[in-house]
Amino acid sequence: MVFLLTWHGTLLCRRRQDGALVHRPLTDRSDDAAPVELDMPIERLSAEFSHHLRAVLPELPDHAPGALQSFSMRWAADQRTLNFYQGNVFLSAALGTGLVEAVAPKAEDWEAFLPVSQAVLDALRALLGSSWLVRSTGALVERPAMWRFFHLLLGDIAVDLRYQLPLDLANWPHRLTLLRDGWRIEQLCLYRPLVYYAAFGSPAIMQQFAASVVSLIEFGRYQGHIAVLTDHSQAQLAELLPADVLARLAVIQFKPSDRPGFMTARYLILDLPNAWQFQPILYIDADVMFDRDVAPMLREIAVSDRIAAPFEPFSALRRSPPSGATLLQRDYCSPGDIAGFNTGTIGIPNLRAHAETLRLIRRIIANHSLLHGRGALPYADQEIANYVAFRLANFDTTLIARFVRIGGTDSHPRDGVGLAHFWGVADAAARAQAMRDYLTLLRAV
Repeated sequence: MVFLLTWHGTLLCRRRQDGALVHRPLTDRSDDAAPVELDMPIERLSAEFSHHLRAVLPELPDHAPGALQSFSMRWAADQRTLNFYQGNVFLSAALGTGLVEAVAPKAEDWEAFLPVSQAVLDALRALLGSSWLVRSTGALVERPAMWRFFHLLLGDIAVDLRYQLPLDLANWPHRLTLLRDGWRIEQLCLYRPLVYYAAFGSPAIMQQFAASVVSLIEFGRYQGHIAVLTDHSQAQLAELLPADVLARLAVIQFKPSDRPGFMTARYLILDLPNAWQFQPILYIDADVMFDRDVAPMLREIAVSDRIAAPFEPFSALRRSPPSGATLLQRDYCSPGDIAGFNTGTIGIPNLRAHAETLRLIRRIIANHSLLHGRGALPYADQEIANYVAFRLANFDTTLIARFVRIGGTDSHPRDGVGLAHFWGVADAAARAQAMRDYLTLLRAV
C-alpha cells in the first residue's frame, strides 16, 4: 500500500462521516478519518538509481489505483511528488479548511503529494513521538515536527523528505541517516536513556544502591527510566527508598547463587526484552554516586559507535589481573602499557548494535567458569570485558572517563565531575556510610 503526504506535511485521509478528502497531522489519533491508500507497490512510485542512470522516471498508470481511481496521475515538476487531476483541475490540499478538493486550475505547491510506504509512515510517526540527538552538533530535539515544503524540522535543521525516500531503516529505530539540502549527511540518534543497576546480597550493598539511585535522581537530575536487577522484593526496597524514587524503579527480580553470579549479572541486560528499545543504556555499580547532571554523559554515549567504560591509568593491561592481565598473558597477547578500564560504569549506545560483543563476554564468562571453576577469575566481569575489548578493539575507554572519578571518605562535591565511584573504600558497610556522608555533603552545598 502507498500513502500520500501533502505539501503541508500532513497525511491525505478520507473522512468517515461523508467520504470527503481531508488532510490530517501524522500524529492525529482520532478515528473520524482514515488514511487514503493507493493499491499499488511503493516501488512503482520510487525513482531508483537505475532510473537516474537512464534519466527517466518510473512509468505511472493512467489512473490512480484504489481510493483515488477517479483521478489521473502524473509526476510533479520536482520529479519526486505526484499530481492528481480530473480534466483541467488538480487535487489540492487547502491549508485553512483541511479539505482536499479538485479545484486548482494548475499544479503548484498544494497540488503535490509525496508517496510513502507503510514502513516509512510508521517510522515518521515514531520519529515525531521521540526525542533525538543531532549527531553533528549534539543538539537535543525533544520532538521533531512536520512542516510545509515536505520538510521535517529537527530543531534548527530542516530536511526535505522528497530527497530522503525511501528512508534507510537499516539501523532503525536507534539511528537514522538523513540528507540536508539533498546531500549533506546528517544522522539522528534516538535519545531514550535507561540507567540500570545489578544489586544483590547484603544489607550494606543494598544501602549503597539506595544512596546511588537517590543521587542519580536528585543530583544527576535524571528524568528517564531506571531499572534494577536484584534479589530483593519491592517490599524490601520500600524500606530503603523514598516512595517517589521507588515509583520510578523497574524491579527485575533475579537470584544469582554466589559472588561470581552477583558480579557478572550486569550482562543479563540482553535477556530483558524492554531494554532493546532504549538508547543509551548506562550500567552503574551500586557504589557509584552522582554529583553532576548526568545528561551530558548520556548524550555522549548515545551518539557513540562503541561501548564506553572509563580507563584506569594505574591499571596497565599487562600487569593488572582485575583488568584482564591473566587472560591476556595466557592468550599470548602483548598489550604494552595500555590501561585497562573499570566496568563499574558501562555505557552501551544500544543493544541492537552491540549485542554481539556483550554475548561474547557472556559466553566467555560461562565457558571459563565451566572449564576452570567459578572462582578462577575473581573479577570475571571486568577481566573478561577487558580481554574482549583488547582483542576486538571495540570499546571506547576515554569517552566517559572525564565524567568519572574515584570516591573516598574524603570526597567533596566541589571536586565533582559527574560520578564518584566509591570502590576505594574497602569494607562494604564503610562504603555505604561514606556514600551516605557524601549525599549529606551534596545536600549541604
